[in-house]
Amino acid sequence: MHIEKLALKNFKRFRDSLFDFNSDINILVGDNASGKSSLLEAIDIVLNKSYRGQSIDSNLTIDLFNNSCTEEFVASDKTQDKLPEILVEAYLVGCPEHKGNKNTLGENRDGLFVRIAFNDQLGSAYADFLKENPDLQTIPIEFYQVEWFNFGWKAQNSFSKQMKCLFVDPPRLHPNFGSKKYISDIVTKNLEPNTRSLLNLNFRRLKQKFDEEPDIKKVNADLDSDNTVTDKDLQISVDFASKTTWENNLQLNVDDVPFSQIGKGEQHQIQIKLALWQKAKNTHVVMIEEPENHLSHMNLVKLVDYIEGNSEGQQVFVSTHSSYVLNKLSFEKICLLADGYKRLSEVDSDTVKTLKRLPGYDTLRIVLCSKVILVEGPSDELLLKKIYLKNTKKLPEADGIDIIVVRGIGFRNYLNIVRHLGNKTHVVKDNDHDYAANINSWKAPFEGFDFIKVFSPEDNNLHSLEPALIEANSSDLEQLNKLAAVVLGPQVFADYSALPEDKAERQEFLRKRYQGNNSGAEKVSTAMRIFDSAEDIIFPDYLKEALDFGD
Repeated sequence: MHIEKLALKNFKRFRDSLFDFNSDINILVGDNASGKSSLLEAIDIVLNKSYRGQSIDSNLTIDLFNNSCTEEFVASDKTQDKLPEILVEAYLVGCPEHKGNKNTLGENRDGLFVRIAFNDQLGSAYADFLKENPDLQTIPIEFYQVEWFNFGWKAQNSFSKQMKCLFVDPPRLHPNFGSKKYISDIVTKNLEPNTRSLLNLNFRRLKQKFDEEPDIKKVNADLDSDNTVTDKDLQISVDFASKTTWENNLQLNVDDVPFSQIGKGEQHQIQIKLALWQKAKNTHVVMIEEPENHLSHMNLVKLVDYIEGNSEGQQVFVSTHSSYVLNKLSFEKICLLADGYKRLSEVDSDTVKTLKRLPGYDTLRIVLCSKVILVEGPSDELLLKKIYLKNTKKLPEADGIDIIVVRGIGFRNYLNIVRHLGNKTHVVKDNDHDYAANINSWKAPFEGFDFIKVFSPEDNNLHSLEPALIEANSSDLEQLNKLAAVVLGPQVFADYSALPEDKAERQEFLRKRYQGNNSGAEKVSTAMRIFDSAEDIIFPDYLKEALDFGD
């Protein structure tokens, strides 16, 4: 069983939205306040009739309603027919018990819905209330009811649920969530019933000795001794109810430290694993909110491996801000909440495989940013930032431009992602001595995507950043010397200054600084010096053009 589609009406930030999902893993990504948590909450509501760990009936709040529909109601005459309703519909697969056509799409499908709407039986009471409160500034949820039906119009309850859903959200879980059940399950599976009964009996006897302790007798003798609280005998005792069994009074320790006292990161991953361990094998849908919270990288690696290895046969929803999580769980499973909703199910399979093998690259940045510049190395990044800072007095990030160094996975893997997103993406690339082959032919697969643009010097002699930078500052010897004074250390600049005042010879001296086995460190050092310098350096045109997104 799994959810194929989810329809939301007037629920939080979703006025009227339809989402389709993968049958196995769904990785929810988006910027802050994009609706990732709300989407998981909606699934919890429609499958469990639960909201933030409580029944939606007892946890109904005005915050559930979309702001626009609330504003429209407040601006109206507020009569009964203007009262908005929330509708959450789950279109299911493999659950014929819930089949019917009572849904907004009019399809004969398996499914469930929750409707939060005005209770028609309270019509006259609301009319009287409205007369007394004509300036009502909120939705009167006290007059609302929650309905839970399947698409066959059969009322649902917790006992009739066919599809089981588990929402794992550690920040909202009690520290003991899972731990007592874990202990109880171990006891149940490893001890015979008669042994368990004997242990429980002995535990109850141990508690009974509590009343016989002299200190306890003294406390009870002094407790309400003058009968001002009650005229009956008031005593402190231990609960001997049959439900208070010995395993329910145990606590979980980690290396002899009580669970509630261990670090947040350790609590976080244990809670997730215990929740999956105790329920997931009997659960069709598992939802996990930001598994990366409080975890070091290596512990996150272990947790993601655990999630991946213990969710077979289930539909999993994971919200995350971690590139590692989405790369490792499979990039094409992304469900992006940005301007609308988009699944990246058609991302190139080789790119998906590369990212699973090399999950440490920060691919989430290119997914979430609407204006991106891809560069080969940190030198390009620093010079682009310097140009922008010089022209605008701020870094490009302040205007929503993200400069990403592609490093080991290369330009193509990033562009294979971008082509499915439509984000404006500029590529700053070396021509490597052959502009026709390394730029024109190289960019041919992306020619149909006008949001992807490639910037590089057309002159094959300007094969990389540094030769292009030297050429840009070669209008005269004075300007070239300015560049040299910035990019060279004191001793090397002394050697440079000792050369004849010949522009060509000094250009060649500078070019050789960026050749050979140690040129990488020299390139970064040059970029750092330029970034920190107040000198008026001239930058290559293709870099300046790459920063122009036409805004």
